[in-house]
Amino acid sequence: MKQTKLRTLILAAMFAALTCVATMIIHIPSPIGGYFNLGDCMVLLSAFVLGPVWGTAAGGIGSALADILSGYAVFAPGTFVIKALIAVIAAAILKALG
Repeated sequence: MKQTKLRTLILAAMFAALTCVATMIIHIPSPIGGYFNLGDCMVLLSAFVLGPVWGTAAGGIGSALADILSGYAVFAPGTFVIKALIAVIAAAILKALG
């Protein structure tokens, strides 16, 4: 039991780090002048793999950390809440469908 919790914690930390890196580094230009990043994909993947609680933590922390490290710390609390809600909703939809 203890080993399972440790494994889940380590996976959540890895998903948070991957979300941060995917948000900061991988930018895909948009035709309307902005860009997309793969951080949202990592938020959804963490919710699917880890479930609603740990996936929410990993996605929210990783995205907020990317804002802080990019110099947009003022947006970090809002980003945390929004990405956490995205992860919870995605995990709930996955649970309802399967």
